Amino acid sequence: MCLAWVLPLSYHSRARMRERYSFRSDSRETPGPREASFRMSSEQLLVVLGFVTIGVLFGATIVAYVITRLSAKSFHPEHSPGLPVGLLGSTALLFGVSGAMHNAYMSVSRNRPDSLRRSLWLGFAFAAAFIVGQVLNWRAMFAAQTSFAQPTLFAFTFYLMTGLHALHVLGGFVPLGIVLFRAAQREYSSSRMDGVRFCVWYWHYLGAIWLVLLAVMFASQ
Repeated sequence: MCLAWVLPLSYHSRARMRERYSFRSDSRETPGPREASFRMSSEQLLVVLGFVTIGVLFGATIVAYVITRLSAKSFHPEHSPGLPVGLLGSTALLFGVSGAMHNAYMSVSRNRPDSLRRSLWLGFAFAAAFIVGQVLNWRAMFAAQTSFAQPTLFAFTFYLMTGLHALHVLGGFVPLGIVLFRAAQREYSSSRMDGVRFCVWYWHYLGAIWLVLLAVMFASQ
C-alpha cells in the first residue's frame, strides 16, 4: 500500500518537473522587446551621410570630367605634356597617411596612448607633405602649359579635380587636430575611441577617392 502511494506521488513529481523544465516554445520566450541585431549611433549616421555627400560630389565631378573629355575636340593638344610625375609621390604620401592612421586605430584599441599620439602626428606630417607635393604638381603643370596661348581643358580639369581633393585634405586637418588634442588629454581608450575611428575612416576614404581620381586622369590623358 505504501508503494501504491509512492508511485503516484513520484509520477506527479516527475510530471511537475517536466512541466517546469520543459523546452516548449513558450518557455523560451524572452521578456521585453527583442533588440535589433544592428544598431548605428547618431554620430556614425552623420559620418556615413557625410561620406555619401562627398562621394556624390566627386562622382559628379568625375562624370563631368569624362563627358568633357569625350566631347571636347581640343581637350589634350598633341604637344601638350602629360600628368606630372610627382602625382606618384603624392600617392605614396597618402598611403603613408592611411598607414599612420591605421596604426593610430590599433594603438587606441590596445590602450597605448603614447603610440596613438605618435601615429597621429605621423599622419599629420604625411598629410601636410601631401599638400606641399600637390603645390609642386600644380607648379609643374603650370610651367608645362606656358607654351600655349591659354590653359588647355586638360590642365583646367587637372586643377579642378586635384584642387577639390586637396580642399578635403585641408578640411581633414580639423578633425585630426581635434583628435590630436584629445589624445594629448588621454581621453581615448579601447572603450572610448569613436573620435579616432571616425578620423581614420575619413582619411582612408580620401585615400580611396584619390586612387579613383588618379586612375581616371591617367586613363584619359
